[in-house]
Amino acid sequence: MVSPADAERLRLAQAGIRRLVTRDLDAFFASLNLDRPERARDALLAFMPVLVSQYGESAAAVAADWYDGVRASEGVSGRFRATMAASPYLSAVDGTTRRAVGALFTDTPNETLVALRSAAPKYVLAASRQTITTSADRDPRASGWQRIGSGGSCSFCRMLIDRGAVYRERSVLFAAHKSCDCAAVPSWDPDAPEVDVAVYKASRRTTRMTPEQKAEHNASIRNYIQRYED
Repeated sequence: MVSPADAERLRLAQAGIRRLVTRDLDAFFASLNLDRPERARDALLAFMPVLVSQYGESAAAVAADWYDGVRASEGVSGRFRATMAASPYLSAVDGTTRRAVGALFTDTPNETLVALRSAAPKYVLAASRQTITTSADRDPRASGWQRIGSGGSCSFCRMLIDRGAVYRERSVLFAAHKSCDCAAVPSWDPDAPEVDVAVYKASRRTTRMTPEQKAEHNASIRNYIQRYED
């Protein structure tokens, strides 16, 4: 089992990357001439994929090194090396940016930065989480992966943490909201309980859902959270 100290070390590393992403995004946005919204739009459309890709690679590398170090310190038998993974949201960067830059042509152009500040860290840190979940899937000694959070985790995250249960389905996504500070950690406990089926359903990706499907999905999550907390 991953120790609380090791899990916190990974969460703090993710928090550091989040700060760097926000810092670079803020600096780039400050360099734009908002009186020329067309140029600012084009600059952001070129910048955002690079920002997410480069910091995503860094996040994945940190996660892979962390995985290998923890596996060794836990004395897990057999040879295995963690595999770096790309963010599953790379394809969403362009669409998110295009929606955000619409505010450049209004009286509140800074709303563009607000939107991008919300999305960029989530997309970057998804590479870290994907590296852990993919590696846990491939590790012959792992029983799956667990979601860990901070003491101040929201009700959605507490539900997905599911009292330390393990995710075993290979196709499951690490669901995260924009300010989520949760992390994925591997489990080498063969007797660890598996998460509830409702938790798997709550983890489904919503970016490709229709508005009606997303509303139905969100309603089911609210109902499950209420049952979970009762």
